[in-house]
Amino acid sequence: MTNNSEKNRTASVAFDGLLLVDKPSGISSHDVVSRLRRIMGTRSVGHSGTLDPMASGLMACLINEGTKLSQYILEGDKGYRVRIQFGVRTDTLDTTGEILEQKPVTLDQDSLLREAMNLAGEMEVEVPIYSAIKVQGKKLYEYARQDKDVVIPKKVMSFWDIKFLGMGSDWAEFDLRCSKGSYIRTWVDLLGQALGCGAAMSALRRTYSAPYYLEQAQTLEEIEDCVKKGTLGAPFVRMDMALPTVKRIRVKGQDQVLLGNGQISHDLRSQLISVFKPEEDQYVQVLALEGGQLLAIVGLEPGRGFVLRRVFKY
Repeated sequence: MTNNSEKNRTASVAFDGLLLVDKPSGISSHDVVSRLRRIMGTRSVGHSGTLDPMASGLMACLINEGTKLSQYILEGDKGYRVRIQFGVRTDTLDTTGEILEQKPVTLDQDSLLREAMNLAGEMEVEVPIYSAIKVQGKKLYEYARQDKDVVIPKKVMSFWDIKFLGMGSDWAEFDLRCSKGSYIRTWVDLLGQALGCGAAMSALRRTYSAPYYLEQAQTLEEIEDCVKKGTLGAPFVRMDMALPTVKRIRVKGQDQVLLGNGQISHDLRSQLISVFKPEEDQYVQVLALEGGQLLAIVGLEPGRGFVLRRVFKY
């Protein structure tokens, strides 16, 4: 007889690496992580950058040893599709917030495109008050919710590849790319100010998180189905494929054994000297010659030489 715990248990597979998830709107990034822990049968699940509950799209989640890649995956640029509601300003800079101001809207495409394209490039602007940036150990949105005064920090943000998708009498849609840590809500607010009517973000979908695209991702339901069947498809990115733009070195034998013990052998150091270019490389991946597993990430530090940034155990 099958007991309830066995009946309710989700099949799981041993997997280390990235999992590309198409997050639905209406749930938090923490909710996604919680569901993946159940689906994958492990507590070791993280993600490479939060998405607001109202946002949908690509989340690069980290499974088991993949959680050690967090800082390297987080560094990439992002891409979004955004829908904008004009004629309204809110405290959260999106349509879920409290309305601060409403104005009549008279949009013309030429003015809209001109002002949108003027917002391409690098700029230093205030971060949204409803954000998780910390000031004196406290998140900004906590100050906002408690109606406490706080000096809002400024941040350098970059936006580019701005593409117009369509518009109506009081709305428009754009695709755009931005640097890590930039806020699309801020870009929307700046556009509303430039047009003189105000604007708030009404929908957001992440389409890109370097070097991955939304088309590679699957929904949580699709991922769960794959795990039950034991078939790991395109959304499952192995450790050795997780950093495709980073140089690779392969080792075997004693060099591999020493690496597992936290040591860089003489032969490996010689390889690193020959391939590492300080002006273009931040770090190098070291993979097993046989099997291809990602063994370590090595960086170069002034005064110390080559150092192990991460060692992976399977």
